[in-house]
Amino acid sequence: MNKLKALFLPTFAILAIIFSSDAFAGYNANFDGKVKRVITYTYSTQILIEVENQPTSHPECTVFGLMVIDPDTPDNIRQLVLTRLMTAYATGEVVTIGYDNKGSCVNGRMKVFRVG
Repeated sequence: MNKLKALFLPTFAILAIIFSSDAFAGYNANFDGKVKRVITYTYSTQILIEVENQPTSHPECTVFGLMVIDPDTPDNIRQLVLTRLMTAYATGEVVTIGYDNKGSCVNGRMKVFRVG
């Protein structure tokens, strides 16, 4: 019985680590920089941003230069993010951008998950 328990615990721990990392897929990398541009449209809820030091390559996204706040983000959250971006832009503050460096593209652009 102790052999079975000794085998089960490490196996369970490894499986827990593997499946917990998949559960949080989508936001796995950060970079810091000043906001260079914020673009909004009257016909879309999409917000595009350009930030210093942003990645210039990605394994799945194909459009570079501007990152995107997903238009499917709830309106109240999108407004908070936009306020944070505009404040950082106006003051020249360095922000931390959280994104997925493996996937999560929106119309070919890298999706922003966090602005801090």
